[in-house]
Amino acid sequence: MLRKKYEIFDHTADMGLYIYGRDREELFAAAQEALMAQLTNPDGIKPVMEREIILEAESAEELLRKWMAELLYLYQAESWLTSGVSFSDLTDTSLKARAFGENLDKARHEQKLEIKAVTWHRLRIEKTGSGEHLRATVVLDI
Repeated sequence: MLRKKYEIFDHTADMGLYIYGRDREELFAAAQEALMAQLTNPDGIKPVMEREIILEAESAEELLRKWMAELLYLYQAESWLTSGVSFSDLTDTSLKARAFGENLDKARHEQKLEIKAVTWHRLRIEKTGSGEHLRATVVLDI
């Protein structure tokens, strides 16, 4: 059975995302997928190059926001699209990851939304159900 990784919720003048994972690694990978799906069709992104990303934060929520903001920055400033990630270290306050992807090719990659920022508004990571899964709430400024 296919389990949903994220869903969109209505938010005035912005876009809200609920992002799901069984653990921290799956949650952060789903956040990458959710962000790319708002920018382009993620199925068209080829994992032909890689980048190392190292981040530190004071909380899990701050780390998630920094993670998504870094991926958005790579898209906006360097036209880099991420097709997937591999974490070698991921705690509540730090991550070390390899992001796989390629440069934007306007002939192949449909451009969807223009996202301005990953906001702090309503940002939260919480346990769901019986506490075995995680759900993040993220609002994107569009």
